[in-house]
Amino acid sequence: MRYALIRLAQLVLMLFIGSIVIFLVIQNSPGDPALIRLGLDATPEQIAIERERLGLDKSLPERYFIWLSQALRLDLGNSFTTGQPVTEVIGTALAYTAQLAIVAAILALVVGVTLGIVAALRRGSRTDVAISTFAASSLSIPGFALGTVLILIVSVELGLLPPAGAGQPGQSFGAAVEFTLMPAFTLAIPVAAVLIRYIRVALGETMAQDYIVTARSKGLKRSTIVVQHGLRNALIPTITVAGIQLGGLLAGAVVVETVFSYPGLGRLTIQAIRGVDYPVVQGALLLAAAIFLILTFLVDITYGLIDPRIRVQ
Repeated sequence: MRYALIRLAQLVLMLFIGSIVIFLVIQNSPGDPALIRLGLDATPEQIAIERERLGLDKSLPERYFIWLSQALRLDLGNSFTTGQPVTEVIGTALAYTAQLAIVAAILALVVGVTLGIVAALRRGSRTDVAISTFAASSLSIPGFALGTVLILIVSVELGLLPPAGAGQPGQSFGAAVEFTLMPAFTLAIPVAAVLIRYIRVALGETMAQDYIVTARSKGLKRSTIVVQHGLRNALIPTITVAGIQLGGLLAGAVVVETVFSYPGLGRLTIQAIRGVDYPVVQGALLLAAAIFLILTFLVDITYGLIDPRIRVQ
């Protein structure tokens, strides 16, 4: 409990610091939302009234503490563009991104862990070379390029999956999966490639340790040695990478959602930046930071569950 509370306090502190950075960066970005909304023909009086209506006439510290106090009540203000509550705008987009990220995470973990274990247990073989080549190739292909190639081959040439969008509200589960598969695959491949490389190295080194030799000499099954003795000890460095990579799915979703015209949080953030919609951008970035820090917190807790020595230290 003490270990968990210390990590939780660090999470809250980092989120507070992150909120300050996000607010300062966005508020000091070029462009005046009032002028953009009214146009170049607006008079100074009209601009002043619009700035007051948007709350931009207050000092920077005042605006920050107002925004922070509202954010603690889950009130992120209203969009400058549509006038809708930011929580509603972000909530709609987050549902799509969560669906995309969950599918991508499952694909990445299944492919990455499975191929990583196979490569570690068959080091130096043709299978190991093929898996390592796949991982290196996957890391070298940008997300927008992979997404474009998938659209051309899978959608245009083969006609197997829809090329873009997320379908219609209330559609069947199967239809929703069809729209999600290609962007999820595009997000998952680089993450799986990283996991393959780390698991291959970590498990390969673990399987060469003396206690593994002792386990073999006792006549234990190979599967028992790999899962209970090898994989568990190899998970410590791998979990760190996995947590960071899965948190990075949000960053990758910005590009992928744009390529596939997927109405998620990443695409919403890009549109809000283009429209100088401060409240939406701040809310989206704050939510992304919170998700990333929560994943890091869960990784730290998992450390303690896997290796009790970490809790003691």
